[in-house]
Amino acid sequence: TMRTSPKVGGVPRSGSDVETLHRLWSLLRHVPRSPRRTDTVTLQRRLEEEGITVTARSVQRDLERLSARFITLQCDRRSKPYQWSWDGDAPLVEIPGMGVPAAVTFELVRAHLHDALPRSTLASLEPHFARAREVLARHTSTPLARWLAKVRVVPRGYPLAPPNVPPQVLDVVYGALLEERRFRASYKKHGAKEEKEYVVSPLGLAARNGILSLVCTFWDYDNVNHMLLHRMQRAELLDEPLHRPRGFDLDAHLAKGGVGFARGEPIRLRARAHYDVAVVLRETPMGKDQTLTPDDEQHEQHELLEVTVPDTMELRGWLLSYGPMIEVLEPAALREDLTRTISMMAETYGVPETQRPIGARACSVTRTLPSGASRA
Repeated sequence: TMRTSPKVGGVPRSGSDVETLHRLWSLLRHVPRSPRRTDTVTLQRRLEEEGITVTARSVQRDLERLSARFITLQCDRRSKPYQWSWDGDAPLVEIPGMGVPAAVTFELVRAHLHDALPRSTLASLEPHFARAREVLARHTSTPLARWLAKVRVVPRGYPLAPPNVPPQVLDVVYGALLEERRFRASYKKHGAKEEKEYVVSPLGLAARNGILSLVCTFWDYDNVNHMLLHRMQRAELLDEPLHRPRGFDLDAHLAKGGVGFARGEPIRLRARAHYDVAVVLRETPMGKDQTLTPDDEQHEQHELLEVTVPDTMELRGWLLSYGPMIEVLEPAALREDLTRTISMMAETYGVPETQRPIGARACSVTRTLPSGASRA
């Protein structure tokens, strides 16, 4: 039974009434919609994350009382712990109601942050996404509602269809990342004939062009590894805290080429770039310390590029995409690596050795910027 506190002007004083209202409102927000379900212990943990101290028994009593008032609040008592959920068709209760600006924001979140949010968060937001679509459908004549038809996010380079990831794997990985717990996964490496089982501590998730790469450690080792989620066959959440290497920082790890298949420490790149490439690099630099200076008189259409970059396979692909418009000068190891690749490509395409150009400067092919670059 709730204790009634004195009111001033019809509004309750700060005290047990307000605290109880806050607790009950927060509790209702954390109950998922069917077919998803949750138990009182999980709800208690969610409330504690918001600074609300309450026992699991109190949560159970609150839910029992609320279910008598809200007929769409359901309890599955077939097994313990009891599982709670809202009816899948229950209307969304909003305080205050959703306006057009909020509806546009929800639609943009749904379209562009799908891979960056926990699966549980996406599921809990689905009623808001549905409500947003309803609001926008009723306000098609307003300029802001038409904003979604005017903005597109276009991927750079040739777009590939994203790989399929088992929904059960996504649920476990996102849950483990959110709750900072370990999980067990069956994973098949590239080129491997059989899958292997790992105990994984998730440290971060990177989404690139539809591919989800998990930054993690295995068992109790400090070595940081990467796993592509579409190569996971099965996953099981464990009730064990994750193992995080001392001093690990996700941004610092990615800046060193974390998920770009790094081959070592960052390198100092020196290259001769055609004028058209230099224009692109001035607008979108490769790094904070990038410099572009005029080349000698023999190469008046080129500029010298210097920049510190991660030594990755992605860097090599980017350099090769410009063909003869970029010539790597240093480091020597990178130049030799690209030379071998170019020779192998020439052999693949059946170009006789006598017709193969020596260096990018000897090539007289038409200079065309690759996909993703622009002279505009």
